[in-house]
Amino acid sequence: MTKTFKKLIFILSLNAVVVVIYLLLAIFAKFLFTWQSSAITLWPAAGFANGLAITQGWIVFPGLAIGNLLATAFDLSNGLGFQTFMLPVCIAAAFQAYLVRWALFRNNLLDDTLSSFYKLLAFLLWIGPLGNWLAALTFFLFKLNYLSSVTSLDEVFTSSFFWWMGDSIGSLIILPLILLLLPIKHAVWRDRRNYLYAPLIVLLGVLFSAAYIERALLERINLNPELFNTLQDLRVLSTSAWLLLSIGVLGLIFQTTGKALDQEKTFMRSRLAAEASGAVIHEIGQPLIRLRLLLEELVQEFGSSLNLNGNLNSRNDLLDKSKLCLKELDAVVLNTKSIQDLTLAGIRDTDFADLEIAVNTVKKQLASELNRLDQDLSVTIDSYIPNIKAGQIQLQAVIRNLLKNSITAAGENGVIRININFSSFVIFEIENSGMGFDPLSVPNGYNLYKSTTGGMGLGLMIVRRVVDDTGGFIRFGISEELGGAKIQIYFKSITKK
Repeated sequence: MTKTFKKLIFILSLNAVVVVIYLLLAIFAKFLFTWQSSAITLWPAAGFANGLAITQGWIVFPGLAIGNLLATAFDLSNGLGFQTFMLPVCIAAAFQAYLVRWALFRNNLLDDTLSSFYKLLAFLLWIGPLGNWLAALTFFLFKLNYLSSVTSLDEVFTSSFFWWMGDSIGSLIILPLILLLLPIKHAVWRDRRNYLYAPLIVLLGVLFSAAYIERALLERINLNPELFNTLQDLRVLSTSAWLLLSIGVLGLIFQTTGKALDQEKTFMRSRLAAEASGAVIHEIGQPLIRLRLLLEELVQEFGSSLNLNGNLNSRNDLLDKSKLCLKELDAVVLNTKSIQDLTLAGIRDTDFADLEIAVNTVKKQLASELNRLDQDLSVTIDSYIPNIKAGQIQLQAVIRNLLKNSITAAGENGVIRININFSSFVIFEIENSGMGFDPLSVPNGYNLYKSTTGGMGLGLMIVRRVVDDTGGFIRFGISEELGGAKIQIYFKSITKK
């Protein structure tokens, strides 16, 4: 079975699952919330569609369109019954999900902690009323062309309004849950999981219960046409109130979460700085103390050797002590360079950085070491790589530490590969032919990683500091092809102004 055929089977299976889940959510909503009209005040399937468009991309477009078509056509009493307006509406509903996706990516709202009021408001409006109007508008325009004595403009407008509100409220409540549950390349959503699950589920329960109670109460009323129209007008007001309430409560939840995430990052940076400071004191101080003692012994033995007329053993002892002195000095120099990189990692010299320039600069800096070990370094860069959200000096400190680690790990005649591509994030990948990470102690960059070169093991902490400061994330693993360590860094892109 070829790889292309497997991929096709996967896409077809995924879309089939999407259709089934979409239809089940629609049946659930119609069962709970439908009352003597097609107007539904909460449509969870819209949030499901928006979440899949964000996490899975365009491969689920057919499933979203077909799912919406079947969901709209399904009636609890009569089963499936297709009408002419449903085809354009289902296509519009699928595109609506990608409108939300485009808006969130375009404004970098998926990577933001949303602690800023304006960012938070933009996020809530785009996943709510600003992003979920396309299907309702398509329905309204289609029905407008087929007005009759049976269907009035007021009825069409009311149905379209409920469609818009139902999609908006459903998206506001369900979309954040989808982003929390499904795999997503935006680290901030993984960090939010501990904060958002409980409040979102409580809010979801409140809205579902309120919508169901509203329907149950309305069914107990004996209606005439005039009273029906009055109640529909009241439902327009109550649904608008529910939308505003959802935005307000979600805003409070997200802002509280954003503040907590900011504080957590500040605490983590402080901890990293404290650990790095402790490492600096220990790893610079200890070699200097040992060097002082060795030099003292060296001076004493040299003085004694002058009276031994060139005794061979005495000369060998002096040579050994001299080598130890050099080794300790090498450790001091190496650790001093780590301190320099740690300092540079905190310098935001520019608002954006060019990754290609950073890689080429570091290649030149480490060229002598690569040549000395006769290593094969290959760099592959996509034709279009946007600037990233970091300082140029910061970025070079990251690349320098990663490449130095790979040079050390790969050893003589080793192979190192760097790949850079862009797909919503700028992805920097480096892998080598060394021994790789110990499966029992794969690093995370938050703790000192044992160095095999006499250094402090600060390299990955320096990398983590820069990546966290710039809103990206890191993945550590094993290179399937080369067998050594493989590190992927996802940088946030930024438009150069």
